[in-house]
Amino acid sequence: MNWLSWEQICSIFPKRKRDSHKGTFGTLLCITGSDNMPGACALSTLAALRSGAGLVKVATTRNNVSILASQIYEAIYLPMQTDDIGGIIWEFNQDTLCTAIAQASAILLGCGLGDTAATQQLVREIVRLANCPIVIDADGLNALAACIDIMQEQKENWILTPHPGEMARLIHSSSSVVQADRSACALHFCETFSGTLVLKGAGTIVQQGTTKMQNPTGNPGMSRGGSGDVLAGMIASFAAQGISPYQAACAGVYLHGLAGDLAAEQYSEQAMLPRDVLQCLPQVFHRMEQSAARQ
Repeated sequence: MNWLSWEQICSIFPKRKRDSHKGTFGTLLCITGSDNMPGACALSTLAALRSGAGLVKVATTRNNVSILASQIYEAIYLPMQTDDIGGIIWEFNQDTLCTAIAQASAILLGCGLGDTAATQQLVREIVRLANCPIVIDADGLNALAACIDIMQEQKENWILTPHPGEMARLIHSSSSVVQADRSACALHFCETFSGTLVLKGAGTIVQQGTTKMQNPTGNPGMSRGGSGDVLAGMIASFAAQGISPYQAACAGVYLHGLAGDLAAEQYSEQAMLPRDVLQCLPQVFHRMEQSAARQ
């Protein structure tokens, strides 16, 4: 197994030119959150913004917009109509979403959407429409498990970010089978579906085809709800900036883990929260810029 390194990750990011503008760094469309899970939407949005995307558009429920817009000023909000349990419905929002998808450099789909039949339809329609890299996480993965074959239509543009339980649902197996040989599971999946897989856990695996890297950063303090939302937002942000799906995934897992290690130093593994990982991202990117300046 090859391990990701600091030097490898730093080499992924080009230096930002002085004449850059927001369009230089892409437009990320985040289709995230339900009325019951605004936190997943907030964490993934903040992570995407902190990771450098030029524009971050957030398609989420009207209730979420009223909460988030007063706290996260830098995002652009697309209020979505919902069903009676607070989930986004494709039919009610089709025109707005089609326009936003056409304008996106990358899409983040799934964080906090809810595990419902409506989410399944939403995911199917968006995957079919997307012509840019698409990161699918959390409830997006649960919805995808029922129609996994549609990922063939995305060719190499997709990035899936399952934990072992979600991976088990994608392959219609069990977590124990996945954990018994994580490496073989990732390889078999990517031989069947030609995109990028991020199989989360201790030593997260990033796989594309037969190319595989393992992540050395991170710690048990990151084993909390919300950590995956931060990671998904980071990877999607990098993809929106034009970094290839595989490299975006490698950079995301390494830098997310490194920010988690900094958070553990400051707050302890016991007390640290995903929001603390977010707070440590500027330190991580500052180190990376300093390393680039010394080159």
